[in-house]
Amino acid sequence: MSARVALPAAARLPLRIKLGNGIGSAAYGVKDNGFSVLLLLFYSQVLGLEAGLVGLILLVALLLDAMVDPLVGYWSDKTHSKWGKRHPWMYAAILPMAGAWLMLWHPPSADSDWLYGYLLLFAFLMRAAVSCYEIPALSVVPGLTSDYDERTSLTRWRFMFAWMGGLAMLMLAFGVFLVPSVRYPVGQLNIDGYGYYGWTGAGVMVIAALVAALTTHRRIARLDSSPPVHLPLRETVRKMARTLANRAFLILLATTLLNSINAGMAFSTATYLLTYFWEMPQAGFLAYSVSLFIGVLGAFLLVGFLQSRIEKKTGAVVCALISIVFGVAPYLLRFADLFPANNQPALIPLLFTLVTISNGLAVAAGMLIQSMAADIIEASQEHTGERTEGLFFSAYFFTQKCATGIGIFLAGMIVSLSGFPAKARPGEVSPVVLDHFALYFVVVLAVISLAATAMISRYPITRADHDRRIAKLSGAIEHGP
Repeated sequence: MSARVALPAAARLPLRIKLGNGIGSAAYGVKDNGFSVLLLLFYSQVLGLEAGLVGLILLVALLLDAMVDPLVGYWSDKTHSKWGKRHPWMYAAILPMAGAWLMLWHPPSADSDWLYGYLLLFAFLMRAAVSCYEIPALSVVPGLTSDYDERTSLTRWRFMFAWMGGLAMLMLAFGVFLVPSVRYPVGQLNIDGYGYYGWTGAGVMVIAALVAALTTHRRIARLDSSPPVHLPLRETVRKMARTLANRAFLILLATTLLNSINAGMAFSTATYLLTYFWEMPQAGFLAYSVSLFIGVLGAFLLVGFLQSRIEKKTGAVVCALISIVFGVAPYLLRFADLFPANNQPALIPLLFTLVTISNGLAVAAGMLIQSMAADIIEASQEHTGERTEGLFFSAYFFTQKCATGIGIFLAGMIVSLSGFPAKARPGEVSPVVLDHFALYFVVVLAVISLAATAMISRYPITRADHDRRIAKLSGAIEHGP
């Protein structure tokens, strides 16, 4: 099939493009951190809803979102405007995204049965609005350059700002908003702080998304030379299925599914573990946020060093394996009575050193894996003759979101199965319950992490493959069929 479709130049990009494009991911970072770390805690421990049902509600919202992501990906590929394919979607999604976020953190005073429905509605609307922004924003990356290493560099900046956005909000939450008061002696249960958290997050989303859209607008937002071809529904569905059946993409999708399940589970249980298992003081929550940020900064620097020296797959596998070891170490050592007790000064520095290393290496693996997704675009183009960034990234993004929802659901189930009481106070939960909770967490974390690492080790595209493909496609465009 002909490959005579637009191919981005394999060019190095100016720093302002990388920064601007990366800043936009802070909006997703705010949303993802809120959903993963605080939403389950807010609706269960603060508002008093049953944790297992809250996890189920969030999973149902994701299943409803399944109807949105493929449509956004497909129609953004087919969008034909003077602003190009992606930017009309990015601009249109900004205010709905911020509005739905505000509603999530400002629930009405209502009977608990009504709150379940309220949570379902606005969790779905939030995820749908994020889809309308983030899928086109992700699709911008392979459109900016076809260079193997520059795509990794773009992905590094996106990951960096996504984590910075989420962690900045987390530090504000634990250090400013969710602090003890006369009315709420436990800061994590301070309902007023969640309202301020919602307003601040909405502001960050609007600014970050707008900066990214404006920064990349002049470079790639332009009318295509020819309008897209629209096929009948049945043929469209078949074509989408054939395109997404790419082997490298299926491997990447399965890896993303497993890693995102783990991330959703880990971050949703983190506040429980810090509050009840490790009995952290307020300073410990700030230390946790800082340790995550240091890990992300380390990942940014590590991937920058590795990106031109190693295959993406090799780097991802090595980083993931080492991350697993450091991630489970604190719990295994505690079970063996080899870790500092909760009241000992050595607890916080030792625990968060291990957390920093584990999270940093996991983020480094994630950066490399998402960079692989961009390289699949040309692999598909070689066989189909079309560039379908939106379609691929809609499937990738939906898998990521859906899996995160499954992870949050798993976290809710771990809370329920361990017999965790509602509205519990630190120091009052049975040690048996806490041990069961931590054990379930460690087993799920390790099993899913190893499965994801085994999967990505089978990814077939190498640097040499990509460079050969770019040369072939460039030659086909230059010389014609």
